[in-house]
Amino acid sequence: MRAWVLALACAACAPEGSAPDSPGTPSTPGSPGSPGTKRAERGRWNVVVISIDTLRADALGAYGQELPTSPCFDALARESILFERALSQAGVTAPSHMSLMTSLYPTVHRVANVEAGAQSAERARRVRLSDHARTLADVLGASGRRTAAFVGRGNVIGELGFDRGFELFDQDRANGMNGNREELFDATRVERWIGEHAHEPFFLFVHTYIPHGPYLPPPPWDRAFVDPEYRGTIPSNRAAFYAGVGGDYAREWRSYWSHVRRDDPADVEHLRRLYWGETRHADDALARLLAALRAAGVYERTLLVVLSDHGEEFQEHGAFEHDGDLYEEHVRVPLVLRVPGHAARRVATPVGLIDVMPTVCELVGVAGPKEMQGGSLVPLLDGGAEARATFGETVLAWRVDPASGSRSILASVQSVRTDSWTLIARKSAGNTIEELYDRRSDPGEQRDLARAPESAAALGKLRAALAAHDARCAELARRFEGSEIELSEQANEDLRALGYVK
Repeated sequence: MRAWVLALACAACAPEGSAPDSPGTPSTPGSPGSPGTKRAERGRWNVVVISIDTLRADALGAYGQELPTSPCFDALARESILFERALSQAGVTAPSHMSLMTSLYPTVHRVANVEAGAQSAERARRVRLSDHARTLADVLGASGRRTAAFVGRGNVIGELGFDRGFELFDQDRANGMNGNREELFDATRVERWIGEHAHEPFFLFVHTYIPHGPYLPPPPWDRAFVDPEYRGTIPSNRAAFYAGVGGDYAREWRSYWSHVRRDDPADVEHLRRLYWGETRHADDALARLLAALRAAGVYERTLLVVLSDHGEEFQEHGAFEHDGDLYEEHVRVPLVLRVPGHAARRVATPVGLIDVMPTVCELVGVAGPKEMQGGSLVPLLDGGAEARATFGETVLAWRVDPASGSRSILASVQSVRTDSWTLIARKSAGNTIEELYDRRSDPGEQRDLARAPESAAALGKLRAALAAHDARCAELARRFEGSEIELSEQANEDLRALGYVK
């Protein structure tokens, strides 16, 4: 690796006066529930949740990436609790984030991305979160914290209910897609808000679409990880590319992918390496946010959560990007918790993003809604372990009753994972197609064992677990029937920018 890349990577996350690989002063060992961390003190903690959209866990050094794609994240991980097998509850943005914010599964909260096959703004109708559902912002706001969200628009918008509980919900285009996607994140307003509220406890949610495609990292990250011998035609000069498409989002998307030879291993690898450049770009944004917390003097009393909503595919199962599928590359995401006064630890137990809300509630000493479907991870922070199954759901199409307006699932992809096995079930019009993988011998989920006689016992257990999960969700979903909305033209324009609406 070129020396200048390594130098930049090491220096970017270092606050003034600290070691280059440290995002802040190391935590003091101790349990958040110990006498040294009183309930009143935890009640004054700030809570900051940072979501880096479309970020695979294995793109980060803390999760095994050998290239310097994430020096700031890696330094943060060294003073945090890192969950080695954190799994998203959906393979796309809106349902995954809503499960994060409500601790409800997608089939319960019913908030979804644009329905599969949507080709126009007219078909991009979706459900707003039920008025009966409480969010993490609701709960933390009721505890006396100021609440603010700065989001990248697209599928994380107030129209769907993501603004629930926030005093400030900033979805200005400069946070997500200003101009023609020349820049995907502007931290200035976030920094200002942190400074203005440093004297009082707060809950801050920040969402950025870096490293969502198209993969056009800024210099120097556009060249940092790519093979200098690559001779394909995939665009890498972001300024020239955006100038050429002239701000036409649909044209931008078509133009970028028209240069990709999908059956060419060199192009697939080049895309992956451009994505790593975008990952490094996202790490810069993370470094800036952590610097703002330190500059305001609140870093040491902040419960910090950094995660992603889903991963990204590079032809592992014959596709690119993310379309709601639930293979490892789609659902294995980074998750770190920096807990004031707690020692760093790596946790191998599988967990879900749906567990974040109950965990935060317990750590800061507030009661969450009784309907939360996730479980607190606090017992795992001090070395506890438990056998856990994790579930994923992507609803691909809904059936709407014309008389009552109630919605039922027409097509979906579901998954259940244990320590060793993955079951993926594709359901459509009463039919189910199953795939079964033994990750002990097949971590990439390439050899389907659903029809192998020797796997029948494992398949039966996972089927039963998924059926029980479905029954629990169906019962709870009756309480959270949302209302269908038609998205604004601004929202549809943002979705076109991200490639969801053509």
